[in-house]
Amino acid sequence: MKRIIFIGIDDTDILEGPGTGKVARGVATRLEELGMGRHRGVIRHQLLVDPRIPYTSHNSAKCVLFETALPADTFRQPCIDYLAEHFQPGSDPGLCICEPGQVNQELEDYGASAQREYLSKKQAYELARKLGVFLIELGGTGDGVIGALAAAGLSAAGNDGRYVHLRGIKEIDGMITAGQVKERTDTVCIVDDRGQMVPDTALIDSLGWLRPSRINGEPKLRVCLERDGDGREVWRPIERKLRAHSGI
Repeated sequence: MKRIIFIGIDDTDILEGPGTGKVARGVATRLEELGMGRHRGVIRHQLLVDPRIPYTSHNSAKCVLFETALPADTFRQPCIDYLAEHFQPGSDPGLCICEPGQVNQELEDYGASAQREYLSKKQAYELARKLGVFLIELGGTGDGVIGALAAAGLSAAGNDGRYVHLRGIKEIDGMITAGQVKERTDTVCIVDDRGQMVPDTALIDSLGWLRPSRINGEPKLRVCLERDGDGREVWRPIERKLRAHSGI
């Protein structure tokens, strides 16, 4: 029976090399090439920024959502192999693979805690063992297991993070209608700042950057109504503004 498994990845990068987001997208692509199922996006989760935590740029972890009928343990070696090929020397990568049936409130709470508290590898491994979740470090200090487990918990909870990879989303640029966005992507719902769906005819200014948020387990693009330089009413991504304000 098909379901979504959660593949958490963290700390595969260094400042001079490709980021963890690129590695996570590569994992999603590799698994599809192997015929193991279909990816449903890669989500970025912001974790705690704290002087005690070594991180490359913003301390975010990624989670691949992967739809499959295969057992989760069949994903272990392909994911390990890909990360071993692509993580940067000097990084501290961690990998988590989680079945939906292993998700409970404790795992979701752990993910939320990683956004506001300093956590240890010991805590991550203890929880993974308790839930039967696959968690492994692949180099360096292995501290990436903390974020990898947190990313799985946050994605499973369904109300955190933004999609940095979603089928068709990166090809969208310039002005486009809401209906065209939905046609070109995987089930993106477009809502205004009150959570109401905008009509398919609404004109969206992509600003070259559409990154839906994960809301209620789905990708939702939040937009606000503004006027462009010609005085036209256009909808622009709220996430873009939030990113510009926060710098992450």
